[in-house]
Amino acid sequence: MQISALQVQKPTPRKETFMNATFTPRSTAWALAAAALLLGAGCASTPPTATQMAEVPAGIVNTYHRKSSGSLGVFDGPVPWTMSPSSWQGRPVLAYASPAGTSLHLPAHHGLVANLSPQGLPVMSYDPPIDAPWPLQVGKTWSTQHTVTMHPSGRTLVTTINGKIESWGDVTVPAGTYKAFKLVWTNDLGETETRWVAPADGISPIKRHVERPASHPQGAGVLDAERLSSVKPAK
Repeated sequence: MQISALQVQKPTPRKETFMNATFTPRSTAWALAAAALLLGAGCASTPPTATQMAEVPAGIVNTYHRKSSGSLGVFDGPVPWTMSPSSWQGRPVLAYASPAGTSLHLPAHHGLVANLSPQGLPVMSYDPPIDAPWPLQVGKTWSTQHTVTMHPSGRTLVTTINGKIESWGDVTVPAGTYKAFKLVWTNDLGETETRWVAPADGISPIKRHVERPASHPQGAGVLDAERLSSVKPAK
């Protein structure tokens, strides 16, 4: 509610790493046009209501700087994600592919449906998809349960996510400054994530911070990522 010049130091994909990242950017011009449609009425001092994510062009490449350690993989460098339309179990999804694997998301809200290996094989899937509590409004809280299937082993588990939309406002990263919602959530393994989402730009996230405690089944870990750039496909 994931998506690099990953060469010698690329992190080894974890077959059972919970809640992978996905990233979805969009141009400033589209953001200005889409804001009136995607964000409810409100003045500059009043946080708006977002009903869905703006559409992004197929083939767009979004690059993030990722710095991670511990159970989230030791890495510090750029990671590119390329978006293309795809399908999962008969329904359309957006596929965000990187050298470390692919994440599949619902088109309207970018809920996480599944993660694939670099070879395109299912690693994990989520029922229902892991998503934010749409429509997005500051102060909104949520608690959801998800059945997670680990496809290589066939095992399943049920996890609970509790979260809150804490704020809305300007967020600055190397790619620019965006109007974004700040979402914070924790799962029942103790993993906490903070994610900044810009619906009018089609970006989820602009940046994110993940922490795992030592009590997590995979051990302690920290991950930070922020958007560096976005390159549209050639016409």
